[in-house]
Amino acid sequence: MIEIYKPENTEYSMNGDMTLNPTECMLTMNLNGAWSVSMTHPADDKLEYLTENTVICGETPVGKKQLFRIRNITKNDSSVTCTAYPIFFDSKNDCFLFDVRPTEKNGQETLDIMLASNEKYSASSDIKAVNTSYYIQKNFMEALNGDDENSFTSRWGGEISYDNFTVTVKFQKINKEWKITNNETLINALTGGYLEYQY
Repeated sequence: MIEIYKPENTEYSMNGDMTLNPTECMLTMNLNGAWSVSMTHPADDKLEYLTENTVICGETPVGKKQLFRIRNITKNDSSVTCTAYPIFFDSKNDCFLFDVRPTEKNGQETLDIMLASNEKYSASSDIKAVNTSYYIQKNFMEALNGDDENSFTSRWGGEISYDNFTVTVKFQKINKEWKITNNETLINALTGGYLEYQY
């Protein structure tokens, strides 16, 4: 089941404003890369809910109620196609590191320092390696997994998983923990860090 929340509705612990009936809905997860949902929905009476910045919610291998924000929409006479990204990706726009310098810290200590000024997001890591990095004028997503040599994954390594407003960076491969527990179809077992999940 896919639910949708209007942009102004942030009561995500409650049911959404509407239940959707997409003809196609596919989640693609690239390990330490892009995560996205591609969805096609009929142009019916629910069309007014399918706008940019609305949030859709569904089950994934990470959890039962996972939030994705719609960013790109294409409409025609019969259907609407949209792409949505994990709601944690909002941190590109509202979580900034102006001058943050974790020094000789392990993974969890570093993430705590990186997010110390922002109460919206949280992070966990089991990485015990100690390292140092400087983040100047970066958004959190850049600091976490950007191309810069100072990014968290460049310095500490690890594999990233998004769970709504929490990011997890584990030393061991996260894909070993992903399980399918209902009737959704696992299209591709995670091979080479790539997984598709069809609703």
